[in-house]
Amino acid sequence: MPAQAGIPYRKGHHGIPAYAGMTPVVTVALFCALLTGCATPPPAPRMPQPYRPPQAQRVMPPPVQSTLLPSTQNVTSPPPSQPMQPSAAQPIAKMQVALLLPLSGPQAGLGQAMLNAAQLAVFDMGGQNFTLMPRDTVRLGAANAARDALAGGARLIIGPLFAADVTAVKPVAQQAGVSVLALSTDTSLAEPGINVMGLAPAEQVRRVTDYALRQGMRRFGMMLPNSAYGRLVQSAFQQAVQAKGGQLVVTAPATAAGVQQLLAQRDKIEAVFVPLGGAELRTLATQLASAGLAPGQIQLLGTGLWDDPGIVSDNPLLQGGWYAAPDPALRANFRQNYAAAYGAEPPRLATLAYDATALAAILAERGSSYDRASLTNPGGFSGADGLFRFTPQGMAERGLAVLELGQGGSRIIDAAPASFASVN
Repeated sequence: MPAQAGIPYRKGHHGIPAYAGMTPVVTVALFCALLTGCATPPPAPRMPQPYRPPQAQRVMPPPVQSTLLPSTQNVTSPPPSQPMQPSAAQPIAKMQVALLLPLSGPQAGLGQAMLNAAQLAVFDMGGQNFTLMPRDTVRLGAANAARDALAGGARLIIGPLFAADVTAVKPVAQQAGVSVLALSTDTSLAEPGINVMGLAPAEQVRRVTDYALRQGMRRFGMMLPNSAYGRLVQSAFQQAVQAKGGQLVVTAPATAAGVQQLLAQRDKIEAVFVPLGGAELRTLATQLASAGLAPGQIQLLGTGLWDDPGIVSDNPLLQGGWYAAPDPALRANFRQNYAAAYGAEPPRLATLAYDATALAAILAERGSSYDRASLTNPGGFSGADGLFRFTPQGMAERGLAVLELGQGGSRIIDAAPASFASVN
């Protein structure tokens, strides 16, 4: 994709370059791109298409000074340090966006952290045409929270977080003709107008399996947890292996008995898929090593559950394992900015709230509506979790990297695509 060179910029809120006609940008992923993937240089920009800045202009911002707001107070961005140039176009109507989160109850800490991330996106991206309307799904109930926000003028719903709440909000949003950017990872909730932001396990499985197949591996095994997650990724792995001519030799449970079942076939398999995380993964790796599996004898494959800095610990069997996830450098920059603003580490899900809010703010500033055509732009968007786009069916497709586990952390061995043109 050709670089968008020569775009003028001015100073933004925190002295960071902000491109002419756009609101200031603070975070590194610099969520200002609608990617086009054109083969020839594109025409001059027209509303409502924001640009990705040239790589040379992506800079780390200084620490952000932010003030926590009450959980139900609407959030608007501060005025720009320099006024935007007047336009002959009609004034853009203010866009109000609901943010539905658990802001009380046992998950209030997670909900507040996601609200913090959304506030950061407003102050980074939001112009004078954007207002975020937080609503508590615990105190009000998810459906009533949505109704309250819609009555207040919300034209898009970000959230809720949990599957049951998304299910409750669906008919309310559909009756109002308003799109939803759900923060859930349950892809079964997706449908036209109900877009699921979460990092889908099936997509991670397809990405890492395709990479293994491209390295010449053809014979696979898998060890599965007895859970809904295990059944979901089992189906995805089977399909990914068979789609490219691979063979699934053995399927075993992720138990001590399953270890023996798998290792009885060790000479017939080149890679084994292990969709576990945390202590469960470390326990199984110890069992495999104790049963005689040596490092490097069989390639280990995983999912985003492996995207954990401490996952390797002191277990050498896990070193060299492959998994698919967003480019960690993008999230590292988000984490730094979040910590500077709030004095704490963000939870893993916080990037979903940031990216959804940044997308809404960019579309609002460009005068675009929140209709399905705008939200399902085939070129996609770039955020703190990398490249993504929504399908007409509401699924989030992502540009993922393949990473390899090591004692000092993970490293990228196959970069995430720069645009969807390379994966279409």
